[in-house]
Amino acid sequence: NYPATPKEVLKYYSELTQCFYNEEYTDQELAELSDKAIEMYDDELANAKLREEYLRDLKKDIADFEKDDIVISSYKVSNSTDVEYFTKDGRDCASLYCTYTLRKGTNLQATEEVFVLRKDDKGHWKILGFDVVKDNGDQE
Repeated sequence: NYPATPKEVLKYYSELTQCFYNEEYTDQELAELSDKAIEMYDDELANAKLREEYLRDLKKDIADFEKDDIVISSYKVSNSTDVEYFTKDGRDCASLYCTYTLRKGTNLQATEEVFVLRKDDKGHWKILGFDVVKDNGDQE
């Protein structure tokens, strides 16, 4: 059952992200989790990141988090009313935010990301791209 709304897609993606950085798993389980994340990507983004490259980059990022003793303690997705819907090149798109709270020891730090999703031919919302939002509201 694929999530029906952009908000539900981002919630599921964020749950997977928490698993990547917070849980213990085997290499096989990590590969299966990364496949689930890739399934949530728009074909344009998924084609840009081949499975092996995605998994290699993910393992490096996870190792960096572990080395620095950082975990994703929580996340908060935009309210449904804050999702911005628009049409680009004749395709339905949506933009929304997710704030991730990172914990290192007892210190907490929030990072906000903006996600753009696009509806595919089956009517599923897929992640087309994302970017970190700087403190002044601009994207990096």
